[in-house]
Amino acid sequence: MLEYIRSNSQSLGVKLAFGLIILVFIFWGVGSMKDSGTGNLVAVVNGDPITARDFEMAYRNAEESVMRNNPGVSRDLVRQGLGRQVLRDLVSQTLLRQEAARTGITVTPLELRMAVGQIPAFQNAKGQFDPESYKRVLQMQRITPAQYEHDMGEDLLRQKLFALVTAAAWHDPAEAQNRYNFLREQRVPDYIFVPAADFMAGAKPTDAEVAAYYDSHKGEFAIPPKVDVAYIRISPENLIKPESVSEADARKWYDANASRFNQQEEVKAAHILVPLAEDASEADVKKAQETVAAIQAELKSGKSFADVANAHNGPNAAGPGGELGWIKRGSTVKPFEDAAFALDAGKVSAPVRSQFGLHIIKVEEKKGGGTQPFAAVAAEVRKAMAKEQGADKLRDVLDNLIEDNILGKPLEKSAQALGLEAQQTGLASAHDLQQKMGITAESAAVLEKTPANSPVDRALEAGDAYVVARVLNAQPASSEPLEAVKEKITTRLQGEKALTEAMRAATERRKGLVDGAINPTLKTGMNIKTAKPMDRSGTLADFGPDPELAAAVFSVKIGQWLPAAFAVSSPKDGQGAVLVHVGAVQPSDPAEWDMVKDIMANAVERERVQGLYETFMQRLLSTAKVEVHNMDIVDRKNM
Repeated sequence: MLEYIRSNSQSLGVKLAFGLIILVFIFWGVGSMKDSGTGNLVAVVNGDPITARDFEMAYRNAEESVMRNNPGVSRDLVRQGLGRQVLRDLVSQTLLRQEAARTGITVTPLELRMAVGQIPAFQNAKGQFDPESYKRVLQMQRITPAQYEHDMGEDLLRQKLFALVTAAAWHDPAEAQNRYNFLREQRVPDYIFVPAADFMAGAKPTDAEVAAYYDSHKGEFAIPPKVDVAYIRISPENLIKPESVSEADARKWYDANASRFNQQEEVKAAHILVPLAEDASEADVKKAQETVAAIQAELKSGKSFADVANAHNGPNAAGPGGELGWIKRGSTVKPFEDAAFALDAGKVSAPVRSQFGLHIIKVEEKKGGGTQPFAAVAAEVRKAMAKEQGADKLRDVLDNLIEDNILGKPLEKSAQALGLEAQQTGLASAHDLQQKMGITAESAAVLEKTPANSPVDRALEAGDAYVVARVLNAQPASSEPLEAVKEKITTRLQGEKALTEAMRAATERRKGLVDGAINPTLKTGMNIKTAKPMDRSGTLADFGPDPELAAAVFSVKIGQWLPAAFAVSSPKDGQGAVLVHVGAVQPSDPAEWDMVKDIMANAVERERVQGLYETFMQRLLSTAKVEVHNMDIVDRKNM
């Protein structure tokens, strides 16, 4: 499938508590392409066409995949920007094919056959390729064998190019530790806090200042227009009741759509992971095995698996209690998968070695594969049938309700005749209408502009439903009077003035501070406090997060005061100004480094490899002639 649909992306570093920044590379934007608007062509890449048929097939596959992997997401949301993602992927695929042809790289039928045969989902119980399983799994995914094999061939070609391009990637072995030390370094700040509260008494604004603020900030005190709306919400689901579908009709529909109820074999698993590199030394292997033995002893002593997992799993090894959720065949590494699917529910495995380390696996539940029986999905079948029948009936119902509404018939009576419910919002702003009625911003804007005692002459969109509405009453936009907000403005201005004075006082005080170590005796007299160590993304004491302050703390030498005061706020002391001195550095923890060094080294290596490949792709894209001929198809206009 398309690259961005796959779940094979890796974070650029170790997802530990200290976090790592993921760099996102954007190769090119649509603005760099020439839109020349031709019929059957979507784009031309170095003379090779991307036809409307190619694009539609790729778009359908992408849309289906996103919808399948994100149950509940609306199709409208999926379509936002998806067309341009599909086009980027098709352009990249075309460039890769062209580069492969230029360099003589191909994928032979034998290579393709072997790659397909090695996928566990297509194998029988003996681990052999099973043509029937192959067809069944693809049918469940709504993919033809030809399309799947085409996509697999594209993927294998990309892998070959990737391996060739990145073969020369190299990184300094010391870089991983240097990066780790940089990220995990902590600094111990001393600080002087100057509370704004000390200046509040002399900071009260005059009536003229309050009035001036009100006049220049009237937008803050605006009361939006409001309307009171009577409405009926109609969706396919509430036009036909599922219980009205007979069992005979439900069974007939089930037989015609049985493939929709195919499910893969799954296990709900948890694990305890002891990290171990694939190429670990004998000493490291022995150490990991000793750790695993100690963990097994804890489990045998009666401790719960969840408690032991929480005690031993590193960050991002799993969820709480070692939880991994439901796992399907083919979705994880083979050694782990083989062990997990071989376990009975409630059982714990012996240590299992994978590329990530040593796993102790517990299977909590299991679901068998195959087609779910009618009895298990009868309610779902009736619901689906009711929705289909409701969708067929929806347009006629909407037309009748809109006609009744225009003729001035009470919505309550029209709703009762159809077994529906008429509702009323009360006076509400456009934003509140969206929340109460579930309508779009555009629909709310239509209601906001409709006069009182007026019907809306069309159905309004409300997600998967529609709304027929009548505006009963309308209240125009206005502003809160000055007297109503005077106290709020006074408090705000007084706080701002007091903070300005606190900053001024702190700035004056900074002039008398001398860099260097602070005499402990002077700390008390100068009201200097020492905060807990902070890292690069941390906060000072209990003050609110301030990225600029955190960056400044790490930008000066030990023993220096920051050159300027910072405005801060805390739940305990309120607003004020702070002067910060960097008193000491706490280096990273060697024991923690020892635990994550292999992961960090792998992350840096992946970054170098990916960076080399990104550069390769940038070169292809920068020298390519890409002409877009039909952006309307890409952006799904009038479709």
